Amino acid sequence: MRFAVIPTTGRPCLEACVNAIAPHVDRTILIYTVPWHEEQIRTFADAAGNILFMRDVRGPNISRWWNMGLNIAQSIAKVKEKDDWYEVAIINDDVIVPGGWVGAVSEGLRTHGAAAACSGGPYANAIVHHAPGPVHLATRMQGFAFMLAGEKGIRADERFRWYYSDDYIDWVARTMGGMVMVPGFQVDHLFPNQQMTGELQEFCAEDAQRFKDMWGMMPW
Repeated sequence: MRFAVIPTTGRPCLEACVNAIAPHVDRTILIYTVPWHEEQIRTFADAAGNILFMRDVRGPNISRWWNMGLNIAQSIAKVKEKDDWYEVAIINDDVIVPGGWVGAVSEGLRTHGAAAACSGGPYANAIVHHAPGPVHLATRMQGFAFMLAGEKGIRADERFRWYYSDDYIDWVARTMGGMVMVPGFQVDHLFPNQQMTGELQEFCAEDAQRFKDMWGMMPW
C-alpha cells in the first residue's frame, strides 16, 4: 500500500496539494492542526474521498504530526498488506507533486533498497547516501516531500519540533539502507518558511543545538 501524510493548517493551497497526490496513493492522511478551520477541512476531506482525518491542537511539532500519520499508516498496512511492505509519502501542505512523482520515487526507493527517497537535484542518475553526515545541499533529502519504506519503522524524533526533523530522518535512513534522490520530478514548493513565527524561531535554535549534540556535527 501507499500512503500520503500531510500535516496542514488549512492553507488555501491544501486542495491543490491533495488533488496532486491523492490519486496515486491508497490513503491520504491529513493531520489537522488549527481548530478554527476544522469545518473547512472536514468538508474538503469528505468531498475528496479516501482521506483520513486526525486532529492535533497540542501546539506546533512537525515531528509529532509526521509520527501520527506514520502510525496510522502502519496500523492500516498491518491489516491490509500480506507482504509486509508499504510506502509513506510525507509532504507539506504547500507542495504540489508532479505527475509520476509517487511512482518514480517509489521505484528509486525499492531499486536501491533504500529506507527513504525524494526527487530533484541537478544530476542525471540517482544519488544514494549511506552514511550520516553533511552532503551537497542539492542532494540532501528534501524535507518538504519525501517517501519512507514503511516497514523499516522509521519515526521522527519528537524533540525536534520544527527544523532538523527531516535531517534526522535522512541520516537515520542512511543507516537503514540509504537515502536515494531520484533525478527529475521537481516538486513545486509554494511557500517555504512563510509560517515562521517568533516561537518557531526559538524552536529552530533549540533544534539546531539538539542536532549538534546528538550527531556531533550539523547537517549543512
